[in-house]
Amino acid sequence: MSPALLVILLLMAGLVLLAIEVFVIPGVGLVGLLGGAAVLGAVVLAWATLGAGYGLLALTVGACATGLLFWAFPRTRVGRKMVLEARTSGRGPDPRLAALVGREGRALTPLRPSGTVEIEDRAVDVVTDGLYVEAGTPVRVAAVEGNRVVVEPREL
Repeated sequence: MSPALLVILLLMAGLVLLAIEVFVIPGVGLVGLLGGAAVLGAVVLAWATLGAGYGLLALTVGACATGLLFWAFPRTRVGRKMVLEARTSGRGPDPRLAALVGREGRALTPLRPSGTVEIEDRAVDVVTDGLYVEAGTPVRVAAVEGNRVVVEPREL
């Protein structure tokens, strides 16, 4: 068998094994290691027997094909299930909460340190800065941090 044919077969076998690793049984397993070793072996064999030009060609083909496999993987059905998306679904902070800063209300439940406060006939989930506040105590909204409403007991 000629060295050129052996290089081509090794390169193709390595790429097939890498494709199986990427698309069929994803993970860092024996199949992927064997595929990588076959591609590397093809590059070394091409360099040693056919010269630097063919070695460089085998290296370029192997690197491009491997990169293409890993580029295509997240676009497959299995890849979409395994790769996280940057988008999150959910709501952001309620813009009406920011208007509560400085408003006064009454604790409906004990705040230890979280509980419920009535502000302008509306029940609002709140927290204190670690203080225990009895139910019925007058409170004032000190800050709103995202969806977190911070209250403090009102000085009488």
